[in-house]
This record gives sequence, structure tokens and C-alpha cells, in this order.
Amino acid sequence: MGEHSGAESQTAHPITDADRRDLLALLDMRFGTVPQEVLAAIAAIEDVSQIDHLILVAANAASWVDFIREVQEPGFRIVGQGFDPLPETDGDGAKRGHHHGE
Repeated sequence: MGEHSGAESQTAHPITDADRRDLLALLDMRFGTVPQEVLAAIAAIEDVSQIDHLILVAANAASWVDFIREVQEPGFRIVGQGFDPLPETDGDGAKRGHHHGE
């Protein structure tokens, strides 16, 4: 009773405006004002798994360029320097980040 099969628990839910708002909020926090082309691309997405993927990309992309590239050419390239959210290092090789607005 009350148990779910593995297949049932992995069924994707329909995409909602809340899914899109979560992604847009993350983008705004990371990179500032969301460009119109990105707003339009996100509004056109109907697959919740693509939104989920873009949330991961937004959390890890180093720049708008890297995020937009992933929107235009979806793939699973969340590796490499373009997806290091803290790409700069100090003199000792330790990573340091920039906060939004600096």
C-alpha cells in the first residue's frame, strides 16, 4: 500500500510555469537580466527534462555564452572550463568566484 513502482516514480510531470520560473530565477541570480532570446527559448520548451537539464547547465555554466550555446545546441556537455562556475584562481591556485553585481 502506498508503494510506487520504479517506472511510475520516474514518469516526468507536465512542464509548468513554476519550472520555467525556477530556471529564470537561477539565471537571474547567476548572470543578471535574462536576455529576450533566452526568455523566448525557455518559453518554447515543452519537455520538463530539458528544463531540468538547463537548470543544471545554469548552475554550472561560467557565462551567458556557455548557457546560450547549450540552449541552441542541447547536449550533455556540462564538463570543461565553460562549465566551471568558478574558473579563476588566485596566486596559490585556489579557486575564487565573483558574486553577482561585482
